[in-house]
Amino acid sequence: MRYILFVSALLLTMFNSVDGNTQDAAKIFKQVADALTKLSFLQYDSYREINNYKDNYFAKNSGTSYLDFASGADGKALRLQLRSEKSLQVYNGTEFFQLNESDKSSVFSKKDLRSLENLSLLYNSIPTLRVSLPLIAGDAGIPKSVKDTSIEGRTYYLLKFELSRKTLAFPSGFSDLDAEVTRYYDLVVNKKTLLPYIIIDRNSIMKDQYYTKTIFTNIETQPGSPSPASWFFSSYTGYSPKQDLKRKSLVEVGTNLPSWILPEYKGSMTDSVDYAAFKGKKVLMEFWIKNCGYCMEAFPEMKTLQEKYGKQVDILSVNAYDDRKEIAFFYERDKPGYRMLYNGEKLANDLGIYAFPVVVILDESGKVIYSHEGFNKEQIEKVLEK
Repeated sequence: MRYILFVSALLLTMFNSVDGNTQDAAKIFKQVADALTKLSFLQYDSYREINNYKDNYFAKNSGTSYLDFASGADGKALRLQLRSEKSLQVYNGTEFFQLNESDKSSVFSKKDLRSLENLSLLYNSIPTLRVSLPLIAGDAGIPKSVKDTSIEGRTYYLLKFELSRKTLAFPSGFSDLDAEVTRYYDLVVNKKTLLPYIIIDRNSIMKDQYYTKTIFTNIETQPGSPSPASWFFSSYTGYSPKQDLKRKSLVEVGTNLPSWILPEYKGSMTDSVDYAAFKGKKVLMEFWIKNCGYCMEAFPEMKTLQEKYGKQVDILSVNAYDDRKEIAFFYERDKPGYRMLYNGEKLANDLGIYAFPVVVILDESGKVIYSHEGFNKEQIEKVLEK
C-alpha cells in the first residue's frame, strides 16, 4: 500500500518530467501490441482509482487476474480468473460464476466473452489493452505519440492516444459512446518487457475534474496454473445461489402514487416534505444517485427546467440512498432553486425504480402522466407544456 501511495503522489509530477525525446509512435505502438499478442498466459495484480472531483466521487478496487490466452484462436482470453478481496470471478470458456465472500452467495450462468465487458477488473486492464492496442496501432486516424518519461529514476515509454466517441473495452477492443466526447489515455510501458505499468484516462467533458488510474504490478508471463478443479463451479462448496429480488415494473401512466414523507435538505436545516402538499400543481420528480453519470448530466438540465417552469410546476430532486453529507455537496455546488429530497429508496422501489435517473411527472390531481428511465429534457418539456 505504501508503494502505491508513493506512486500516486509521484504521478502528479510524472508528466512534467517527460524529456524531449519523441519516439516513432507507430513503431513502438506496434511493438507493445505485438508483445501483448504473443502472451499465452498472464497473471498480475492491479490497483485502480476513480477520481471525480466535480461530482465528489472517489472509488478504488484491486485484485489479482489470471488469463489463459493459449487456446484462444482470436487472441482473446479463453479462460480467466479474477480475484478481489470479496469475490472470485471465473470464466472457463463456456460458464461464468462468481463467488461472493461477504454473504457466501454465488452466481452461475452460461456466458460468452462479450458478456464479461462490465467486470470491474477488466476495465482498462492488460487483456483489454491486448485487444485494443493492435487496433490503435493499425489506425492512422487515431492521434498517438510516444515519449520517454522517468519514474523513480527509471525510464519508461509514455504512450499517448485519443479515442473519439469510444472507450477501451474487453473483448471487442472498443465500446461506442453516445456523447460527443474524446477520451485521453496515457499508458506507461516498461521499456524492457514492453508490458503496461500504468494507464490513466481522462475525457474532454470533465477535463481535469476527472481521471482513472490503474497500476499493474507483479506481472508474470509464465505463472503457475490454477488447479484444474478451480475452473468448475461444482468444485466450490459453502455458497448459496444469490436470490434475485422480485422487482416491480416502473410505475405506469394513470397510477396514483402512494403517500410519502421525505426529508428535504436546506443547508444547515432539514425539513420534511409531505406528498399531500403538492396537490393542485404539476409535480416533476427526478430520482437519482451519486454514482450515476447520467444523473450528473441531468443537474444543469434540472436547473434549466426550474428556471423555465418553476412557477407552474413543483420540481423535486429525490435521491435514493446517498447520505446527507453527499446531498450537502451537490446542494452547495448547484444551489438549486428546486427542492432536494433524500432517503427516497423505499419510495423509488415502490414505484419500480431500481436504475437511475428516472423521471416521474404528476398532474394536478396527483396522477402519473409521465414515467421514463433516463432524462430526456425534450420529452419532459412536452409533457409540462400540455
